[in-house]
Amino acid sequence: MSSLIEMGKIAFEKVVREARLLSPLLDFKPLSQHIEVRKDPLTGKQCRINVERAKRPKEAACVVDVRKIVRGAKSKCFFCPKNLEKKTPMLPSDFPERRIRVGSACLFPNLFPFGEFHAVAVFSNDHYLTLAQFSPKLLEDCFTACMRYLEQIRAKHPDVNYCNINWNHMPPAAASILHPHVQILADRWPTTQVRELIKSSKRYHDRNGSNYWLDLVDAERGGERFIGQTGSVAWLASFAPGGNNEVLAVFLKNSALTQLNKRGLSDFCNGLSWVLKGYCGMGVTALNMGMFSGPSDEDTSDYYLLTAKLVSRPAFHSAYTGDDGFMEKLHCETVVETMPEEIAGRLRGQWEGG
Repeated sequence: MSSLIEMGKIAFEKVVREARLLSPLLDFKPLSQHIEVRKDPLTGKQCRINVERAKRPKEAACVVDVRKIVRGAKSKCFFCPKNLEKKTPMLPSDFPERRIRVGSACLFPNLFPFGEFHAVAVFSNDHYLTLAQFSPKLLEDCFTACMRYLEQIRAKHPDVNYCNINWNHMPPAAASILHPHVQILADRWPTTQVRELIKSSKRYHDRNGSNYWLDLVDAERGGERFIGQTGSVAWLASFAPGGNNEVLAVFLKNSALTQLNKRGLSDFCNGLSWVLKGYCGMGVTALNMGMFSGPSDEDTSDYYLLTAKLVSRPAFHSAYTGDDGFMEKLHCETVVETMPEEIAGRLRGQWEGG
C-alpha cells in the first residue's frame, strides 16, 4: 500500500509492506508485521520502520547498575574538577583564553581531534547527569562557551565557515567519557550531510521559489508530528527518521550557527531541555545530537536554515562503548582510527608469503 500526502509544496511519501511468518512465540501461528518505507521529503533518503523490532531479544544485553559504573569511573575522569586542570589540553597562545569558562561549563581542545579546530565543552563539575537534569541554564552556559570559541576562531580565520556543535551522550552513543560534554567542530568545508542538505535545499528553492524548512514547519504545524515551538525554534518528529526517537529542531530566523544571537540560543536551549526531559520520561539514557549549519560568511536563509537533530541510542550495557557517534550517525562521515596504507602493508604479507 502506497501513500502520498501533499501538504503545500511538501510531499510525504511512504509505502507499507506486510511480512508474514509462522512465529515460534505464538506456537507457530501465523503472524503479520507491517513495515513502512518512508522517503525524506527533501533528500529522498529512505528509512524503514517496524515498531515490532523494539521487542526483539538481544542476547548480549544485561541489566547494568549505571551508578556503580559512574562511581568506578569518577576518580579517573579527565573532566572532573580534580583532574581537568592537569589532564586536559589548553588552547594555543594565539587564543585569548587557555580554557573558556562560562558558569559551570569549561571548554578546551580535543586531545584526539578529527578536525583542525575541534574542542570539547563539559557542562559542569557533575560526573553524571540524567537527561532530566539538563536545565536551560546549564545548556545555555555550555553553548555560550562554544559560541565564544567559534567567535575566536573566526576572528583569526575568517575562511573557517562551517561550524557545528555536537553531542555523544553515554557510551552507547560513542562517548568515551561518561562526564557529560559536547564537541565543537569548525572547518573550511561542510560535512557530507551539511553539504547534501544545503544542495537539496537550494534545489528545492530553485524549483518552488520558497524555503523548504519554513514550508516543512508550516506543513507540520498542528499535525501529529509537530512537538512545539520555543521562540524562534520549531521542534518536530522527523517524518523519515535516521534513528530512533528522532527529533528535528528548525531555527526559523538563522541559516548559520555563528549568526545566532543570545535570544536565539536561549530559545534553543529551552526547547532542548524540554526534549531531554521528555526523552528521560521515555526511558532514553543515551543520545546523539548534531547541528547542521550553513556557511558563516553569508546569509543563506532564503533557501537554507540552521537545524539540529537528536536520536536516541540503546540502553547502557556492561562493557560496551559504541564507535558510531555524531559524525557517523548524523553527519554521514566516518571517523577512522587506522591508516588504509598501514592496513594494506600489514595484510600484504599474507599474499607475499602465501
